[in-house]
Amino acid sequence: MPRRATRNRVKISATLDPELITRVREYQREAGLPTFSAALEEVLWRQLMAEREKAYYLSMSAEEHAEQEAWAKLATEQFFKVNREG
Repeated sequence: MPRRATRNRVKISATLDPELITRVREYQREAGLPTFSAALEEVLWRQLMAEREKAYYLSMSAEEHAEQEAWAKLATEQFFKVNREG
């Protein structure tokens, strides 16, 4: 996930459950992020993007779903074809 530019930030204070703090710190360490804030921001952005993606797919018509599936099938077939030949 691309990092957001540091502009347009607002400093806040929050009280969090110790388990959440531990999880965010673990994520920070695993992702190699410089600060707790960066890790928390990335976790929240990932959640927001997942929600937006879900809303997008739920809004698709049956025809759009079929087209999406056809493209996915074609891409998968081409991927394996190229990898077998390469």
